[in-house]
Amino acid sequence: MRKVTVYLMVFIFLLSVALSGCSSKTQQNSANQEDKKQVLRLNLGEEPPRLDPQTTTDGVSFQVLNAVLEGLVRLGPDEKPQKGSGLAKDWKISEDGLHYTFYLKDNIYWSDGNPITAYDFEYSWKRALDPKTASDYAYIMFPIKNAEKYNAGKVTADEVGVKALDDKTLQVDLEAPTPYFLSLTAFVTYFPLEKSFVEKVGDKLATTPDTLVYSGPFILKEWNHEQNIVLVKNDKYWDKDNVKLDEIDFDMIKDMNTVAQNFDAGQYDVISVTGDYVEKYKDKVQIHPNGFTYFLAFNTKNPVFKNENIRKAFGLSISRKELTENVLKDGSFPAYGFVPYGIPGENGEFRKEVGDLFKEDVQKAKELLAKGMKELNITTLPRIVLIADDTDVAKRESQAIQEFWKKNLGINVELQNVPFKIRLQMYSQGQFDVMLTRWGADYNDPMTFLDLWVTQTSGQPNRVFYSNSEYDKLIQQAKQTNDNKIRMENMKKAEKILMEEMPISPLFFSATAYVQQDYIKGIVRHAVGVDNDWKWTYIEK
Repeated sequence: MRKVTVYLMVFIFLLSVALSGCSSKTQQNSANQEDKKQVLRLNLGEEPPRLDPQTTTDGVSFQVLNAVLEGLVRLGPDEKPQKGSGLAKDWKISEDGLHYTFYLKDNIYWSDGNPITAYDFEYSWKRALDPKTASDYAYIMFPIKNAEKYNAGKVTADEVGVKALDDKTLQVDLEAPTPYFLSLTAFVTYFPLEKSFVEKVGDKLATTPDTLVYSGPFILKEWNHEQNIVLVKNDKYWDKDNVKLDEIDFDMIKDMNTVAQNFDAGQYDVISVTGDYVEKYKDKVQIHPNGFTYFLAFNTKNPVFKNENIRKAFGLSISRKELTENVLKDGSFPAYGFVPYGIPGENGEFRKEVGDLFKEDVQKAKELLAKGMKELNITTLPRIVLIADDTDVAKRESQAIQEFWKKNLGINVELQNVPFKIRLQMYSQGQFDVMLTRWGADYNDPMTFLDLWVTQTSGQPNRVFYSNSEYDKLIQQAKQTNDNKIRMENMKKAEKILMEEMPISPLFFSATAYVQQDYIKGIVRHAVGVDNDWKWTYIEK
């Protein structure tokens, strides 16, 4: 009996060791699987205000949408549209540049398993132009024949120059030759949606992960508003074999100190830095020009900023060098024109060909302010509020601008820092005196900056309500010719008018200063369109 007991105890001991080993191996295997999982961890910084590609307008939403949707082409590192890079496998362009025929790939599917067709493109593009949609970006489709007229309610949808000839063939007719049209098709507004799905979900479209279907490298798995977003790989994507990431996790943290602490703790793989944090990470920081111009937008419906001299006084009294070198410290540099460096001109870069169009001059700014106030018959300025985002960097920028106006002009301007989504709403509705805002290149041509300021129509995003008939004429003529020399000459003249009357005052051409873990590879950073593309990103551990 004693022997049996001993044997039993030995058996139980050996069994427990074996089970313990199995358990350890299971845990180890689970940990190994987790290590092998390709998860990119980022801070988005803001809540995407809107993920409907036909109505969204902001860079935060653009980045998410570029990850989960795709157009006819996808821009690579060279910023050029290549055949086969998106949902179109090929295209033909007529000799006069007015007619495009796109041929879609075979076996391309929405995330719900339904095929992506040319009819989805026709539906989505006309949806963006439909006056009922009220798309702020409708104007970016105006190169298409009758697009502007349809958006203004002057013709029917059937008269718009986009038509699906069959499931795989999309025909597009233009108003005039548009050298950058192929690049436009990579822009978010041109992304297709599945018609049947949009009609099914109605107003709930793109408000939750299950109210959008996906055509891009990733799909939206989780969206906890104001907190985080989780993207996972799209197994229905046509090029899924070249997508290495399994997941992208985004937080929405605005406090730079918290972001930096999370990076130091290994919780983020890449972060953008500004100000003193550039110095903190000086040995690791990389700089990338991002194609944005930051500027002050003056509401010309405001009686004060309707006056050109007062606008110019506000603009010329700010030291852009101090702003970029002492506040930003991120590689951004002073702007003395609206179109940034890197955008092509006639023979080289547009900005270098035009040069600086104004310079700071505090004494002149004081004289202009006095002259403008005399023209308005006022001795003191009314209450003026500068609107800016509520991020750390935006607060520092707006405080610096406020101090320049106080020191150089003796003006006490109030600050109002609001959430990104609220600022966009205030800007679009004209509810501001002065706003610190930005604009980035949607496509690789000066026109993406300059046609913003033509006299506002239902389809134009001229938020400062500026109007100059000569400016309008120059932009219109530039759009109606395929002669690049004439195009550029007209746009150069237009920018000079814009800077002379200064309804907007450029501050700096921004750059992204970022630090990333050494094992992160393959992020494509754009100066045109979206800031980052993670399709080709992978983790090398």
